[in-house]
Amino acid sequence: MASFSRFDDMRMIRMKIDEKAHDLFKEKPGQAPLTVTRIFKSDERNTKPFEKNREVLGLSDTKRLQNASNEVTQIFTINQDRSWTTLNTSREAFEGFMSTYKIMPLFWRYMFTFGRKSEENEFDFPGFGQRWTKDPSSNSSTQGSSEFAYMLRRVELKNREVLGGDSLWSIRQTAVYNRLQCKSNICGISDNEQSSLILPECRSTFLLVSPSENVELQFAECLEQATEAEESPLSIWNTHRILISDSLRGWMEYMAYLEQRLKHQSDEIIVATVGTDKVNFSPLTDFKIDFEDRQELKIIEDLVLDLQVILPNILDAITGVRDQCTKYLTSFSHGIEAQYEMEAILGELNEYAKEVAMLIERAKNLKDKAKSTAQLLSDLLSYEENSRSMSNSLKERSTKDAAAVKILTVITLVYLPTTIVANFFSTQFVQTTSDGQMRVSNKVWLLAAISVPLTFFTILLWWGWVHFTKLEPAVDPEQPGIVTLQRAHSFRSIVSTKKKQRDLESGLTSPKAPTFRHATTAPTWASDATTIKAE
Repeated sequence: MASFSRFDDMRMIRMKIDEKAHDLFKEKPGQAPLTVTRIFKSDERNTKPFEKNREVLGLSDTKRLQNASNEVTQIFTINQDRSWTTLNTSREAFEGFMSTYKIMPLFWRYMFTFGRKSEENEFDFPGFGQRWTKDPSSNSSTQGSSEFAYMLRRVELKNREVLGGDSLWSIRQTAVYNRLQCKSNICGISDNEQSSLILPECRSTFLLVSPSENVELQFAECLEQATEAEESPLSIWNTHRILISDSLRGWMEYMAYLEQRLKHQSDEIIVATVGTDKVNFSPLTDFKIDFEDRQELKIIEDLVLDLQVILPNILDAITGVRDQCTKYLTSFSHGIEAQYEMEAILGELNEYAKEVAMLIERAKNLKDKAKSTAQLLSDLLSYEENSRSMSNSLKERSTKDAAAVKILTVITLVYLPTTIVANFFSTQFVQTTSDGQMRVSNKVWLLAAISVPLTFFTILLWWGWVHFTKLEPAVDPEQPGIVTLQRAHSFRSIVSTKKKQRDLESGLTSPKAPTFRHATTAPTWASDATTIKAE
C-alpha cells in the first residue's frame, strides 16, 4: 500500500516563503541557529540519560542527529528575542532541518505567524494540523509516522516600561511540531496481536519555535528529577502537557485585568453628572466623558475580540493533542507505569479543555459588557452633541434676532427726530396765519408738562417690571423635552390663574391643561392655585 502524503501547493508556499523570509529569519552572531535536547534509550545510559541544549551548528550536524539510533526523543528549539522580532536562525538552516527530518510543508503556516510585525494579531493563526504517513516496508497499519502541529498563545507581563494607556500584558505564541515514528522488529504478526503483545518502539522529534523561559526551566527540572529517581525522563505526552499548561497560566489574570479596565470606564460613565439641578441649554456642562474614553473602550473591545479568536484555537490544540494521546494509548500496549502516566495526562488535558471552555464563556460575557458600555457612552456623547447643537442653534437664532432688532432700532433712531418734529408742527400749538406766517401758542408749555411726567412714569413702570420679575424655565407637559423661559408673577400668569380657578370651580378643564403629576422646579402663581384646589 502506498504511503499517503498531503497534496500541498508547494508553488504557493514557496512564493509566500520568499515574500516573508526577510522579516522571518535572521541568524544572530555567536548564537546557534538550533539547539536540541536529546533523551537516550534507557538501556544505553552512560552517565546521564539525556543531553541538554546541544548546539546544532550546520546541516551536517542536523543529518548526524537524524541518523542517530540511540535516542528516544529529540527536542529542537528555535529562540526569539522578542515576540515581534525575527527568529534567531537563518532560512538556510531551517529549510535544511525541514528537508532532513521530512517535516510536513503544512508547518510553514505556523512559521508565518512569527517575524517582524506591527501588531500582536497581525497574522492568521492556524489550528491543529496533522498528517499520517504509513511505513511502506511494513504491513502493519500501526507502523509509520504521525506528524501533528499546533499553535499555543500565551499571555505574559511585559518586561519593559509601559507608557500610559498601554496594556501591561503581551500576547506571545509558540509553535509546536511533533513527529512520532513507531515500528516493531517482529513480522508476520497481526495488528491485534502486536497491540496486545509488543511494546511500541517509538522515536519522537519535537520542534519548538519560541518557547517560553518557563517551559525550558520545567524541562530541565523534569529531566533532573527523572535522573535522580531513575525514571524515564520527560516522556512524549508529558512534554505536550508542560507546553499546554504553560500557555494557560496567565489568561485568568489577563481577563481580570481587562475587566478592571472595563469597570473603570463603566464607573466613570455611571457616576458622571448629566445636567444640573437647574435646567439649562447645556445639560452636560459637568460631563467628564469625552471621545478619548470612547477610544479606550474601542481598544478594550478589540482585546476582548482577540480572546474570542485565541481561546478557541487553544481549545482546538488541546483536543487535538488529547485525541493523539488517546489514539497512541489504544493502539499499543504499554507498561503499567507508562499507561498510568498517560491516563493521568489525559485526565489533566480534559481539565485544561474545561478551563479553556470556561474562559471562552467568560470572554463572551466580557464582550457583551464592553458592547453595552460602549453603546451607553456613544448614546451619552450623541446626547451631548445634540444638546450642544440645540444650544448653538438657539444662540444663532438669538444672534440673528438681536441683529434684526439692532437694525430696526437704528432705523427708528434715524427717523425719530423727524417724526417728533412733524408731529409737533401738526398739533394745535403751532398755527399758520392768513398771511403765511407761523405762530406758536402760548399754551405750548402743556406739552412738556404732560409728556415729561408720563415719560418718567413709563420708565419707572418698566424698571419695576424687570426688577421684580425673573425668568424661570418651564416644561411643556405634552413635550417634556422642550424647555422654555417664562416670567414668573407676570400679568399674563395672574390672568391665567384666575381663568383656571374659574374652570376648576365650574368643573370644566381645558383639554390642554397640565396634569397635576408634573412638578415644576419653580412654581408660579398658576401652579400654586391649582395645587390648593387639587387638595
